[in-house]
Amino acid sequence: MTRSLKNALATLLLCGLFLSVRDASVDAKRDLAALQTVTPFLYPPYPGSASEESIFDHSTPNYTFDNRVLAFTGDVANKICPSPAPPDTPPPQSGVCDRGSGGYWSYSLGAFIFYDGHDGVDYGILYRPIYAAADADQIVYSGWWDPQNHSINLGIYVRLHHPNGYNTYYGHMSSVAVQACSSPGCAFVPHGEWLGISGTTGNSSGPHLHLLVRNPSNRSVDPYGWRGSGVDPWSFNQRESLWVAFPSLINTDVYPSGPALAFPPAPAPGIIVDDGTAGFDEIPDECWQDIAHSSAQGGIMRSSRPRTTAPTCTAQWFFPEGSTVGIYSVYVRIPAVRATTEGAIYTIRHAGESDQVVVNQAVFPNIFYITDGWVYIGKYNFTGSGDEYVELTNRTQDETAGISELFVGADAVRFVRQGNITPTPLTPVTPTPTFTPSRTRTPTISPTPTVSRTPTITRTPPNTPTPTVTRTPTNTRTPTFTITPSRTRTPTPTRTATRTPTVTRTPTNTRTPTITRTPTFTRTPTFTATPSRTRTPTPTRTATRTPTVTRTPTNTRTPTLTRTPTRTRTPTFTATPSRTRTPTPTRTQTRTITPTHTRRPTATPQFRLIDLYLVNRVRYEANTPPFVVTGDRWARTNALPQTALDEYFKGPGATERFSFGWIALYNGFTGYSRLEIRDDVAHVFLEGTCMPDGRDFNIADLIMLNLKQFSEIRFVKIYDENGTTQNPDGLSDSVPACLQP
Repeated sequence: MTRSLKNALATLLLCGLFLSVRDASVDAKRDLAALQTVTPFLYPPYPGSASEESIFDHSTPNYTFDNRVLAFTGDVANKICPSPAPPDTPPPQSGVCDRGSGGYWSYSLGAFIFYDGHDGVDYGILYRPIYAAADADQIVYSGWWDPQNHSINLGIYVRLHHPNGYNTYYGHMSSVAVQACSSPGCAFVPHGEWLGISGTTGNSSGPHLHLLVRNPSNRSVDPYGWRGSGVDPWSFNQRESLWVAFPSLINTDVYPSGPALAFPPAPAPGIIVDDGTAGFDEIPDECWQDIAHSSAQGGIMRSSRPRTTAPTCTAQWFFPEGSTVGIYSVYVRIPAVRATTEGAIYTIRHAGESDQVVVNQAVFPNIFYITDGWVYIGKYNFTGSGDEYVELTNRTQDETAGISELFVGADAVRFVRQGNITPTPLTPVTPTPTFTPSRTRTPTISPTPTVSRTPTITRTPPNTPTPTVTRTPTNTRTPTFTITPSRTRTPTPTRTATRTPTVTRTPTNTRTPTITRTPTFTRTPTFTATPSRTRTPTPTRTATRTPTVTRTPTNTRTPTLTRTPTRTRTPTFTATPSRTRTPTPTRTQTRTITPTHTRRPTATPQFRLIDLYLVNRVRYEANTPPFVVTGDRWARTNALPQTALDEYFKGPGATERFSFGWIALYNGFTGYSRLEIRDDVAHVFLEGTCMPDGRDFNIADLIMLNLKQFSEIRFVKIYDENGTTQNPDGLSDSVPACLQP
């Protein structure tokens, strides 16, 4: 080797060493910056009080599991009870520190804390407004994590970027009221701005808010800081609290509580445009099916089967031409029937701009907060030019597998004027003291009862790529729609975002009961829209409604809390299209992969924790009893046995299956067609094809265990797919002959 070649190689080696040292130095400086003193900047993200659910695990907040949970106070909970036992409070069951689903007993706190690997804070709230926790200069993302997979990760969520470089995520929402924009500085969202409604979308077992905070180095951090002795094991965390004011909590096992924020005031009557007024238009004519129902505005609503491809039916509610210029809050009315889509897309055309929001119609109205069906979808600047409207099509973001059974519902829109402020949250603006929507900070505690915290946890992976949302913010936009006298409209250009796939671990799949709906089967003639757009302010709002077959619109409504969806086809009217319209192209949702945990419903009298009996796969395959293991599910008190069966056929969650090794036995059965309980006997009619395996222990034993936990059930009779069982009569258990060992 020549001397010159040796010198060249030495030079390259030194350069590589220098670059690696420099890169390491840059990373170290970035992580060190996260540890420097941070000025508190967070405010409570919800009104009222919430239950403290899962905490930030300072041991491994990256969804790896080390069998312990470490609170910000330094209190630790271990999966395996320490020996010898500490001198503090022992667990309720001697020697059992594992509550399941990653929740462990803390002797020092005297409570189970959840959960192993969690990277955020879970607040138990039922379909309440979600507020921005801090002033934001960008809405990074807003919408479904994955429109074609509603059971993973954060579901419907919002991500905000803040001027100090931090990001906050708001997961498992049921609707959003803000839209994404492309870069920091493209928006001004003050803390307390209404972002949408909480829910239980995504990898969730009950309505709650998953609040995730990431520092400028994109590391998950505990907003409560670190109070433990010594150094925080999570080296990326700041020591001080990030809260200007703590959120209000009804239980404080770990975190401190602060004063409660007020709920948004009831909206003024505003301008209501109903589907039966001149301000409403449908394209093509009569493509929506008319339904008379008392839960609808004016007694009439419309529905259509949803689709994931180009829309075939469009509804438009026009902002009245000549109305006062200004900022208006927009609400959409979700009727109690024929509105079961989980991904209704509303387009708001205003001041030459077009924005979109997504609403899970299936959960509205409900008995919690949106009792009247009016869902807030954001603030927008309207000019009264005549080319402004809210649009809903039958193209939705529903999962293809079940879309054929759903309906998208169209009813009414309300415009409520807020003032003359020109900017909207999506427009670059200079913050002004008057731009403070719905942020009255009156300390009021919402009376939510506390229950024992035995939640079911869901976990998602730690990798969190940031979505890339392509949208150029500007104050001057060329209107996308051009309306000619023939009402031919040009589609709104849409924003495309990238999606990064994720592997989601879904543990115990506790589901929040959904409010079912019973449509009224009265066919009503279609109202003909006249050229004039009349303002129909309807000041009377009431949260009560009783389904009625009366064709006459009525404002008196009695609450109907259970609505069973009856799949009844309403005759479709064939109409000659009177106007040509190009279908609106749709956005591809951006996905920010944020690991999260799903939780139980907020503590309310309507829910109860039940057992779910499954099987330990290793013991079952080795034929070494006992086989049975027990998980937890939250069930509505008026549907406990049904929930137990439903959850059994859904099977174990991802954590139960992959971490705990639990399985369900089916023996060829795929579900059940009906459950009848009479005279202390439960009659279960199974679906599928019976496939006996010759073992003594099978699906019949598990169904009996799951149903007999309820006091009203003493015996269980199980019927095969042909409706036969060995002992159909009398007070005794019975199984099909094919399951008899």
